Amino acid sequence: MANNRKAILISNPGELGQENYCKGVYVDIENYRRLLTSPEGGLWDADDVLHLDRPTTKDVREWINRISWRDYVFVMFTGHGWYSSADRDRILELKKGEQIASLELLKDARKRTLILDCCQKVHTESLMEKKAAQMTAFAAAEALRIADPQRCKKLFLESIEKAPEGIVTLTSCATGEVSTDDDARGGRYNGSVIECVDDWFQAQAKNRHAHGGESLSVVAAHECAAERTRRLSAGTQNPGVEKPRSLPYFPMAVFA
Repeated sequence: MANNRKAILISNPGELGQENYCKGVYVDIENYRRLLTSPEGGLWDADDVLHLDRPTTKDVREWINRISWRDYVFVMFTGHGWYSSADRDRILELKKGEQIASLELLKDARKRTLILDCCQKVHTESLMEKKAAQMTAFAAAEALRIADPQRCKKLFLESIEKAPEGIVTLTSCATGEVSTDDDARGGRYNGSVIECVDDWFQAQAKNRHAHGGESLSVVAAHECAAERTRRLSAGTQNPGVEKPRSLPYFPMAVFA
């Protein structure tokens, strides 16, 4: 069973001191790092989780080229962005004067999950509207079942192996909408993803009749997060998903 996987977490809070500076993106980074390196997240090695903070376009492109051979790649962007009606793609702002089209993050993809928590206003400026997000902290103290780290890692890798080649892209809002950020809780969508995973994991831990080997797909996690995001935003932020028609999908979390 191959263990050739790589996660790239990309962040851009904006320019320090500016009105649209969103330090909550770093909450997103730590939440995903914690999830990925935990048993339920697949027990990724720390070296397999890379954080690129305000990188250059060249750096991102080089890393995407470098990891194209991997069996599975997980990419998450949190920060500023906009939608180009000319290119018909989401443009991600990496730092002042540096940007990249989201489709470039899918270059040479075999099995890849892409999560984008950024605005999709159809113009070239990005001013994020700050709104409160909801996310629970990880709480496993009350768990009635304890996850086995190595079994979780094995199950995660097996789930990736079973999934057909393809790309799953999850976006935090629809074209023309804005994504939201909170200094303490991170992005509304990303926070909801983490919250849904935490709730799912705690439910598995409390289910004394389960036999283990449960898996939550990236699509199922998205559907849960999308519903919460729509509710929290009163319908003004509507996450989307682009996925293959065939099952199974890549795992977001496991319990074994």
